[in-house]
This record gives sequence, structure tokens and C-alpha cells, in this order.
Amino acid sequence: MDLEKEEIVRVLVLEPQKKSYDTISQLLAEWFGDYIELTWRSVFENGAEEIKKAQYDLLITEIQFPELEDSPESVLEMIMDLAGPSELPVVVFTKAEGKQLPIHAFQLGINEYFGKRRLKKNVLEHRFRNLFREVYRKKVVSIQMDDSLKRFQDLYGMNQSEIQDLNSMVKKFKKELEKEYEEKLNLETEKKKMQNVFGMYVDPIIVESLMNNTLSLDQKGKEQEVSVLFSDIRGYTTLSEKMKPEQVISFLNEYFTAMTEVILGYGGMIDKYIGDSIMCLFGAPVFQEDHRQNALDCAVEMVQVFELWQPKWEQIYGFVPQIGIGLASGKAIVGNVGSFQKLSYTAVGDTVNMASRLESIAKPMEVYVSEGLYNFLPEEYANKYKYEELEPVKIKGKEGLHRILSVKPI
Repeated sequence: MDLEKEEIVRVLVLEPQKKSYDTISQLLAEWFGDYIELTWRSVFENGAEEIKKAQYDLLITEIQFPELEDSPESVLEMIMDLAGPSELPVVVFTKAEGKQLPIHAFQLGINEYFGKRRLKKNVLEHRFRNLFREVYRKKVVSIQMDDSLKRFQDLYGMNQSEIQDLNSMVKKFKKELEKEYEEKLNLETEKKKMQNVFGMYVDPIIVESLMNNTLSLDQKGKEQEVSVLFSDIRGYTTLSEKMKPEQVISFLNEYFTAMTEVILGYGGMIDKYIGDSIMCLFGAPVFQEDHRQNALDCAVEMVQVFELWQPKWEQIYGFVPQIGIGLASGKAIVGNVGSFQKLSYTAVGDTVNMASRLESIAKPMEVYVSEGLYNFLPEEYANKYKYEELEPVKIKGKEGLHRILSVKPI
């Protein structure tokens, strides 16, 4: 494939061992082919000089070097100081061991951390593909901007200095306009700031609905069709007792961040975090016709993403956590519940109880769904996943036994 030089992702590999560099280069060549260009430096000082040139799109680095007496933590800090000014993405690929090392690395702002031992190729490929997708997207945007400027120059016959003069004139006019609209801009800034801060504590869907006046704080409860998802980590209480407090918080933050990204991607609204559990709604407060499909796709992907994180968590924290998920669809009463001092938008009713019950009996790394969800899925979903009917269960407050199914990817 013939690629323009500007389209190629330039990767600097700072690795003292040729064997490790060969492994990295072979994998990247297999996954990305002609889209990458590798530069290898085996001596830290030489690598540091390359970083300063600010001509690379990604840095893959070891944090132990024969010529350095510094600790891996100190080397990490030196690397991040060098990469910081140019905002160079950093991937650590190291033989250094220590449960606190990855935590320290992510606190410094690295993008990915891999230990050379017990490394799974499929996990490595998934994480690298996500990272390269973002790096390449930024390159394409930059190329498009340069092309637009060049076309502007060709069209109007202007050189660079003339365009800069034009830019200065535009900026002057812009300044005049900004004075007239200063109050409006300040108002929008404050509104955005409130959304960002408020959104850290309240689900973004709720924040947006409040800002757009589509959800009232004094809204009364109403009954509507929703899908409810509960997830929980199996045996977490026992596991957390063996961890240090900072490890517990670090693990929960990583777990909630990974799961929340999946949930929001499918339009779910996070109702609440309960210890290590998550409750979320699909189809409320903004109704979705496809809330059942979104909830099911979300649950299956949550398990898959959780599986990708398991090797990393085992490496850092010394255990392999497992998750169980319960899903139910049907009528629920949704609305604001609480007091004058604090309100919470939530759902209550049999559907919520059913989802909670299914989560409590779900086996590790499995998704259990209710009959109310399964029976109303579109035809194409019959072959999208593998469904296994389980023993009917009794739900507190409801008569009789209820049909449930386990769902797995094909």
C-alpha cells in the first residue's frame, strides 16, 4: 500500500534488549503493516534526544536500563517530563515488577502499561488498536487542516505571511465582537463549567436533560417501559479485605471507568454505584425504542471488556476479579425520589427487583436476562447471541416462577 509520509504513524521504541524490540516490531508490523514507521534506540540518553525532537506520534519504552542506576519510578518520571511538552502518548513495556509501579505510571499520565511476563497477545492487540485508532485520527485531522490551508493559499495566491496578516485582521474584528457578546459567552462558560462539575456526580443524561429543560426537578413519577441492568463483582468483600486502601480505590476507579464507558456508549443512564455494584437504566429519562437491544449489547460488552482487564488486574493487585450481570425489561415507575435537600432520579418496581435478583444469582462472567427482555427482542437477535434457558426463579413480592435465560457471545 502506497501511503503519504504524513499518514504514517511514527513510533519511537526505547528498549535496551534487541529481543524485546524484535518482539514489539514484529507484532506492530503484523497488526498495522505499512501504517507505522519504527525507530529504535537502546540507550536511554539517545532515546531522550529523540523524544526532544518532537517528531514522533507514539513512544513505547522500557523503564529499566543497564546504564541507569535510577529506580523504575524515577525513570518513569524522567520519561514523562520529556514526553510532556509535546504531549507524546507513552506506552510502558517493561520487565520491572511491583504492584505499585502501574499505579504510579497511570498517575503520571501514561497511556498503557504492559508487563513483559504473562502477557496475552490478544489483550495487547486490543489495547494497541484502540490507542493507534486515536493517534491516527489526530494525524488525519492535522493533515486535513494543512491541506485546507494549502488550498486556500493556491486559491487566493497568498503566501504564508499574507495569510498571517489576514488572520491578524480577523482576530481584531473577532475581539470587537467578543466585547459585545461578553456577557453571553460568560454565561455559556459558567453553564458548561456547571455541566462538567455536576456531571462528575450526576449521570450526564440527567445533567443534559436539566440544562435543556426537558427534565423538571419537581417531576412526578410516571410509569414507562425500561430495561434495568445490575452488575456486581463476585467475592469482592473477601478480595478487598486482602488489599490496601489505596489499592481498593485504584481498582474501583479503573473498574467503574471501564464499565461506565461501555454503559454510556449504549445510551444507558447510571442510576447509582452501590459499593462495587452498578445499577443503570435504559429507556429513561429519555425513552428509547431499542432500550432492550441496547441493554443486552451493553451487558455482553461489559463482560468482554472486563475479561480484557483481568490480566492487568491480576498483575497489579494479585487476583482475578469476576463480574455477574442481571437484566430485566418491563414497566417501572421512574422519577425524582428524595428530599428537598437531595433528589435522585431512579426507577422502582418489579422490573428493578427482577434485575437485582438475576444479578444476585448470575454465575461469574455471565449475563442473566428476564423473559420480559428476551421475548421482545427483534428477530435478528435470535442468532446474534447464544441463549440458554435456566431453571425458573421466584421473585420476592411476585407470585409463581419466572423464566430466565443466560446470554453469551457466539
